[in-house]
Amino acid sequence: MVSITHALCCVLFAGLVALMPGLAAAEPKPPSEEESADVSFAKSYVGKTYDDELDIEGWTDLGGGLVSPPFYVRQYQREDGANLVLTSREVSKATATAPASYVVADALVVPKAQKDVEFSIACVQGEDGTLKFMGETKGNEDKEWWTDVRRAWEISLETGQIASVKPKGIRCTNPAW
Repeated sequence: MVSITHALCCVLFAGLVALMPGLAAAEPKPPSEEESADVSFAKSYVGKTYDDELDIEGWTDLGGGLVSPPFYVRQYQREDGANLVLTSREVSKATATAPASYVVADALVVPKAQKDVEFSIACVQGEDGTLKFMGETKGNEDKEWWTDVRRAWEISLETGQIASVKPKGIRCTNPAW
């Protein structure tokens, strides 16, 4: 026998579902054509081998550096403010007769950040000073480290792969410092 309380709960739940169409079936919004094209473009560089520096047409090289041997990170920016980050593994060191050689391990495209938010490839977590994190961050111009990190990514020290992570405890250097 079904209790009146159980029956009433079922009717109320059915009514709530009817009042909020799409709530139960909410799905993430698919990426726009531009976002998909950017991701495909970025991923086309994975596995590419280059010597010394890698110039990318339409993107300004903002610099980068060593994450942890043998992995390096490099940031590029497009005129619309989007950022492209490549991680690369050094496959041969520079010699007197030849430049260093690298292979791209992973790529990330981050659309232009919101107003007053900066994208940084120089972020750390906790006491570890390894710059293996990146983030969208903001803070006071007179502070060396910004702790208001909105989104964050981590570079694997084993593979060079980039993965989204929770920003808790991550701090980034002030880009103007």
